Amino acid sequence: MRDKSVFSSAIVVLALVVAASAVQDKIEFKTIDGVPHIFNPAKPLKGTIKLEVEQTRTIDPYEQSEVGMRMILFSRRDSGEVVLYDPNGAEAHRFGSDGKYLGLLTKKGQGPGEFSPSQGYFAYFFGPDVYVFGGRKVARFDSFGKLLQERILKSRQYAPVDGTRFLAENITLDEKRNQTKTLQVVTFDFNGREDSVDLLKAVNVGMIRNPNGQGGFSEMWATPGIFYAADASSGRVYCGLNTKYEIRIKDLSGKDVRIIHRDFENVKVKRADVEKMMAWATKNERSRWILDAYPDRFLAIKEVAALPRGYLAVFCVTGPEMSEIDVFNPKGEFVYALIPPPGIDMKIQVQFFPAGFAVVETQDDSVVYREYRIKNLPEIFGK
Repeated sequence: MRDKSVFSSAIVVLALVVAASAVQDKIEFKTIDGVPHIFNPAKPLKGTIKLEVEQTRTIDPYEQSEVGMRMILFSRRDSGEVVLYDPNGAEAHRFGSDGKYLGLLTKKGQGPGEFSPSQGYFAYFFGPDVYVFGGRKVARFDSFGKLLQERILKSRQYAPVDGTRFLAENITLDEKRNQTKTLQVVTFDFNGREDSVDLLKAVNVGMIRNPNGQGGFSEMWATPGIFYAADASSGRVYCGLNTKYEIRIKDLSGKDVRIIHRDFENVKVKRADVEKMMAWATKNERSRWILDAYPDRFLAIKEVAALPRGYLAVFCVTGPEMSEIDVFNPKGEFVYALIPPPGIDMKIQVQFFPAGFAVVETQDDSVVYREYRIKNLPEIFGK
């Protein structure tokens, strides 16, 4: 009789555990202060998927004798045209949808349509034109590289939205030298208009500080900061503090549209990992304080990116210099965790487009631009 009682108790306990697990695995929708919140469990609805890809195009810019870029970033139009540019060298080159070289976009200098090196330089496609931001200057070029308009801005551009808006960071200091960083959406035109709307504020982010109060350092896996990305097609901005797994989706007026949460625990940092990642600091006695100042946990979110059809990619930190790509559907539901294909580095820069993504990769001691079609997520990237 006693054995039956113990057996029955075990069944009850098991049933409670199963019930509790079922509750934890359920997505919850709540409205808080008028804003929809989506609370996702740790595991995705449709599981973890290894991306299956097919390489579709490679552009080696150094096949052109006039290309002298030391570092390469890129912008791609959905129709296939590409601009490869050096963010520190004020140099950009155009390539057609067939990969054919179309020539230099801008020249170095101070004149019309020219940009100075080391002031920042970023090129983006908007509509039929190419916009270049450098320092506080913006210039608009047609598809043939002809300068159409330019002007000086009050704010520096940090991320594009569309041809009339960009995201900017405004930094202010109080009397105690505390730094407040404000993420803004800036609206401009070429007739002198420039207005801004605040999206998010954070205090003392952007740097891991020296305990003695003098200076600090920054690196991409543990430095507190604000992450952000914009989707021009929906008019939405995705942003938040990278230390926690919470994505605020805002419209261009600064209003919260919804807030996405995911059950997540920041990965603990081991001393051995810090010494490996910050090896340069171990070699200099004056820099060894960095090893002790490094946070005890990594960030939750490294960056976010808009995907086709209203989906969202979240690069979630899973270990030292490691990330997983979490995918959320337009409702804010955590549907997939993606594992990048072996040998393809998606940690530096990746741009998604309707059929797949583009990255910059090393090949034979050179750097090339490469595109891949994603084959196994047809609801996002098509067949």
